[in-house]
Amino acid sequence: MPGTRQIPPFAKILPWVIAGILAGNWLPGTPWYYPAIGTAACCVCGWVWRQKDIAWIYAGAAVLLFAMSVTLSTATREVMPHGQKLVMALRIDSRVEENGNWLKADATVDKFRAAGEPGTAWQKSGEKVVIRFDTDRHISVGERLIATGRAGSLGTEEYAGYVKLMERRGYSAAVWVGRADSVIMLPGRSHTPGIIAARLQSRAKGRFDRLDLRADSGDIAKAMALGVRNGVSRELRDSYAAGGASHLLAVSGLHVGIVAVLINILLFCMPIVRHGHIIKNAVAITAIWSYAMVTGLSPSVLRSAMMFSGGQLALASSRRSASVNILLATATVMLLLNPGYLFDISFQMSFAAVAVIFMFFRPLYGLVRTRFKLLNILWGAFIIGMVSSLATAPLASYYFGRISLIGPFINPAVVLTAHITILFSLLWVIAPLGFMNGLFSAVINFSAGLQNGIVAFSASKNWAYLDLDLSKWQVATVYIAIFAAWHFLVIRRKRNTKPELE
Repeated sequence: MPGTRQIPPFAKILPWVIAGILAGNWLPGTPWYYPAIGTAACCVCGWVWRQKDIAWIYAGAAVLLFAMSVTLSTATREVMPHGQKLVMALRIDSRVEENGNWLKADATVDKFRAAGEPGTAWQKSGEKVVIRFDTDRHISVGERLIATGRAGSLGTEEYAGYVKLMERRGYSAAVWVGRADSVIMLPGRSHTPGIIAARLQSRAKGRFDRLDLRADSGDIAKAMALGVRNGVSRELRDSYAAGGASHLLAVSGLHVGIVAVLINILLFCMPIVRHGHIIKNAVAITAIWSYAMVTGLSPSVLRSAMMFSGGQLALASSRRSASVNILLATATVMLLLNPGYLFDISFQMSFAAVAVIFMFFRPLYGLVRTRFKLLNILWGAFIIGMVSSLATAPLASYYFGRISLIGPFINPAVVLTAHITILFSLLWVIAPLGFMNGLFSAVINFSAGLQNGIVAFSASKNWAYLDLDLSKWQVATVYIAIFAAWHFLVIRRKRNTKPELE
């Protein structure tokens, strides 16, 4: 019928994908080719009866079984024996950070064999591990090594939640290489996208360290702008956690969103020039992925970059239904690439934040939009802080048993300071001009210092948090209510824009 709102195609596909991932996790150990065969059978049946009403059931079942097959085929599998001395050929995949008495990094074990038995055949592994070296070692990202060490569990039973999270991210074990173990550097280095990103991050850190910053301001700025958190003190971490602003310390959806919003606001007048709309969105997506590379292309940043790229394409669309479809398509592709994302807190929060920002940013930003760019930036920062805080509060309650009461009030302020800190930090990294050192140092010291002060003040309040443990069904109800509020807002705006009939 004319005027009937069509359901976006991926709104029909995504639920089947989620159902397939859940089925794959409920039936571990099932051979992946069983659901793959079922996928092929459903496709054939759907084609044969494509003119029948039952065709959509076959199509949905094919998507479900395909997602189930992907889930089973990509499940983390342990190959290396735990607790046994091994010789491993491996590759360092991330920037090496000092963690207490150890150097910590991510690594991929290509093959292994038992130590002390030279004639033992090498066995293929391909496992992704967290590796720790003694601090006497000099290890860097991209290096290929042959090392002796022991593989073990990612954590004790006390940290079962962390272990499960790491397993869903693809990690299978923790590897320890002690002082007495041997490490042989192999010639040549790997050049995967993640390794290239880690090197860019190290170079960006080197440029950033040229600034004359106070210790607390510099550590916070590096954590927010570059994803380098190892310098942040325990006291400062505790202060941010108590003040409901710990999300600022880990580069994720909020930080990628800040970059996306800054580019969109700074280029708001581009559509008035020829092809300006295309240029604006191309620049925004390029900036998102450039920032993701500079921050090391960690899993959370990768997810956020994909999500905000989808969101940018959604904003570029002139039709709201197409915009929603693009956002849902992004989530669908991400889940099929890595089904473990469905259970990842970062993915859930990123998707919730992007979806809610996408739904409410335009109408809220339009309420107070002026001809003054600075006021628009301030208002945009306020909206991002408020909406992202409210969007992730139900999930925070479900996972952590409490929500921040003071967070929605301070988030607009700290997100504004984060905008300033990240903007000036990245501008310096892009062009570290010596004669501008004083100006950039002063601005970053002020914005990051003000942010630390706001957070410390908030953390000192006893009522900063509310103990609230929502169930999964209650969380679902809250998000349904948010969607209903957005739908009501859209319908109301449409009614108000209709011409009155005489």
